[in-house]
Amino acid sequence: MHDDDAPAAQVVSDLTELEPLAAVAIVVLVVLLALRRWRDATYLVAAVGVVWAVNPLLKELVGRSRPDLWPLPPDVSEYSFPSGHAANTAALVGALALIVRRLPVVLLGAALLLLVAWSQLALGRHYPTDILVGWLWALAWVGLARNMTKGGPG
Repeated sequence: MHDDDAPAAQVVSDLTELEPLAAVAIVVLVVLLALRRWRDATYLVAAVGVVWAVNPLLKELVGRSRPDLWPLPPDVSEYSFPSGHAANTAALVGALALIVRRLPVVLLGAALLLLVAWSQLALGRHYPTDILVGWLWALAWVGLARNMTKGGPG
């Protein structure tokens, strides 16, 4: 990682921790509830909640060590696979894209996912496969959850 990239990568990493993502999800949930979009609200909770709860368990189950490029901060878990930043962000972005169904949301979401990937690679916290699998499993679950909560108007 180039030293000039470290601060920007760290900002992106900090903004895509679970707490900021949860804050965004709560705002979206409140809006959906205010609009009486019960099905979309249920879907949002199921889509992001399962990914956010299961990803740490997957890391423990796989037990893949993080890259040994730079010293890791003490608050970073020892395991890397699948990437929590990638999976957690993909779950929220994917759910929002399927709820809003507008091209700009999809494009902004895709850009955000690429930015998150760059930050985690630049900080030396993940292998590329950690990120790819985080995206794939989260988006697969988001799609499955959408199919399970489909029906009439949201």
